[in-house]
Amino acid sequence: MAGEINAYVDHRKQDGLEISKSVEMFRRYAFIEHSCVRALAGWFLKAPDWEVKLRLGYHLFAHAERANDLYARLEELRGGNRDANLEPAVNRLAEDIVNAPDDRSFISGLVLVLRNLAQAYREHLSAADASANAMEIRVLQRLLPDVERELADLEKIQQDQAAKKLITGSETKSEQWSEYIASLMNSAGGISGFGAKGSPISARPEEALFEWPTSIVFDERLHHANLGTYESKMALPLKERCIGEFEVYFNELYAAAILATVIFESWKITAPRQYFLDIAHHFWDEVRHAEFGALRLRELGIEPSKVNMVLFEQSQAMPFLHRFCHLTLGLEIFFMPRKPERVRYYEEQGDLRSQLFADVDWSEEKNHVRYGKRWVDYFLEDDARTITDLQQEITKYLEDFETQLPEGRKAPW
Repeated sequence: MAGEINAYVDHRKQDGLEISKSVEMFRRYAFIEHSCVRALAGWFLKAPDWEVKLRLGYHLFAHAERANDLYARLEELRGGNRDANLEPAVNRLAEDIVNAPDDRSFISGLVLVLRNLAQAYREHLSAADASANAMEIRVLQRLLPDVERELADLEKIQQDQAAKKLITGSETKSEQWSEYIASLMNSAGGISGFGAKGSPISARPEEALFEWPTSIVFDERLHHANLGTYESKMALPLKERCIGEFEVYFNELYAAAILATVIFESWKITAPRQYFLDIAHHFWDEVRHAEFGALRLRELGIEPSKVNMVLFEQSQAMPFLHRFCHLTLGLEIFFMPRKPERVRYYEEQGDLRSQLFADVDWSEEKNHVRYGKRWVDYFLEDDARTITDLQQEITKYLEDFETQLPEGRKAPW
């Protein structure tokens, strides 16, 4: 919608944007950014290429940070309720970003949204008054380069997918999906809302309805395996122990996947702004811990090939708060005593590369326990239950899962 914000300012014969317009645009920007967080959580579960999963994980947190900045500014503006006055056409666009028929189509649709978002940010900056709109300018000057970096990376993923011809017939699907997303944006008056509204919407492509999978999807390079016990690795020589432990780090994809489902289901709940940022931060940390595993394994001459998603699968019958509590106040606490010992071992052995990753992991996992205590307490504030009650309910879910576990499958360690 190039030029339309400037045309509005020119028509008013007054430089800059009044509060009501600043609020309207920031509310739309924030909602679109927030909806992309949900969409990326969904496709983190479903995109088969694990390297792409990691990159989508980075982009999810970038969207969460940008949404947080926009919502923070809204809170300072008169009339800045984040949920008020969102038109049905904007809601439809936000709802549908995730509903792509395949991962290639999803990335194409997201690229289109980001191009339009970047254009809206550029035009907003151009139309803003340097003094009256100084705070909005500062926010958008931080956000725009971040959007442009994400856009460049997603376009690179598109090029790689096209070169590999990953999905038969996906090019036509991708084109149809992009046309549909473009028509939704046009119908909403563009990202900023200054375009003509109510234009016709293209036919919705078939197979365009997202459902998260019962287990996280991987391509043929990864297979389910037992990763061995913690104790079994202790007596191994340095390299073999390092390989075994960084296979476990790579497997923290399971924790990121649990959080992806929590993020997906939290999309429209009422909660403080910090909650959405914290769960996105936690997710991003787990994505990076899996990346630690991949990086170190490849440095040791090993290609990642094993996963064990039983801990993800056993959480899927639980409500989202139980999933979050189980991860943060159950699994994270259970594994915590291993972390300082691992840091000391690698330092003593002179393996400072492994020590670096283990040290960062230990620090971040302590944050995750704090996130769990803060937000489980928050959601139980008007609830008759305590955390102990919730943990007893989680135990029952886990017991039920164990009775249904297929033969030969068990938790990874």
